Amino acid sequence: MATFRIMSYHINGTRSAAGELAPELCAAVIREQEPELVMLQRIGSPIGISSVELLAERVGLKVYGADLEGDCVFLSRYPLHHIQEFQLGFGNYCVQADLEYDGERVHLFNLTLSWDVRRRREQVRHLMGTQLLNNPSLPCATIVCGDFGPPLWGGGQIPLNEHLRRASFPVWKANFPGKLPLWGRDRVYLRGPVRALSGHVVMSAKARQASTHLPLVLTVETRETREVLRVKKVPRVTSKRANPVCG
Repeated sequence: MATFRIMSYHINGTRSAAGELAPELCAAVIREQEPELVMLQRIGSPIGISSVELLAERVGLKVYGADLEGDCVFLSRYPLHHIQEFQLGFGNYCVQADLEYDGERVHLFNLTLSWDVRRRREQVRHLMGTQLLNNPSLPCATIVCGDFGPPLWGGGQIPLNEHLRRASFPVWKANFPGKLPLWGRDRVYLRGPVRALSGHVVMSAKARQASTHLPLVLTVETRETREVLRVKKVPRVTSKRANPVCG
């Protein structure tokens, strides 16, 4: 059993709610929450230089993923393995990684989906394919974080809820827009032996200024799933032949 603290944060290219570059504000929001794993969406900036490496240095975590504009990356205190990036189409990404923590493995998915309903449905179908979430080689506890767009049932919500369960925390889920949150555009989904113990939307003054999205912070717990197989002892049968022949 392992417990750790995660954050899902759409940093909007480190552009503040006022549209200005503000990487120091994003870093301050992350530092105050002290997460062990941060899933960042929409890194980079079209209006100036914004390095995720510098952001990671400011918060004391290591970057896993490509530093490309509009992409998703992980900041982690613990080593991540098997980093893979997938294009969901229409300029949206999904980055997959494995976290090995306290003897257990957790599959991580960090993504953004389109605002357009038709595009999002297509992206969800891709996400639920055998290359990603329904890959049979991914049997462990799974955490999926990111920007899922407006909570519209016609935009892929039904398949998501059929295959994943939305984290029970935070209880108040609205986090967008940052200045006056109206709906939970950014979400955390779980699958397998993992659960959320607590969580909240960060609604501090800094968070409201730092991005148009408020970050989500959750404490999650995985459960041991390895089973010990007990093989019943079978009486040894001796061959009637002195020298058995094989083959």
